[in-house]
Amino acid sequence: MKNSLSLFSVGAFGLISAILVVGLVLGSCAIPFATQDKVSFTVTDKERIVEKNGDAVSSKYLVFTDVEVFENTDCFVLFKFDSSDIQGELKVGERYLAKVYGWRLPFFSAYRNIISVNKM
Repeated sequence: MKNSLSLFSVGAFGLISAILVVGLVLGSCAIPFATQDKVSFTVTDKERIVEKNGDAVSSKYLVFTDVEVFENTDCFVLFKFDSSDIQGELKVGERYLAKVYGWRLPFFSAYRNIISVNKM
């Protein structure tokens, strides 16, 4: 009886763990869809941030506006692969209407990501 109880406990723990992992994966994929918003802003500055950790190098674009700072990175879930093109189109001093997603979390240096922009 003791062995079957411990097997049940391990099985239940495994099931709960699997449900949590699947929930986290699906939840992170849903964020770009669930948090979309439209924002109008004037670009005040823009730059590219490069981070190196050992041999790994990553970069992202930042867009500084009169409203907040936005990130401009590719997003596989939304099939957005034109961040460089968007960054090149943005001109300092110009006004835009942008579709964005995510949250601004200063503690984690996380920014809302730009999906698309239209000049106003």
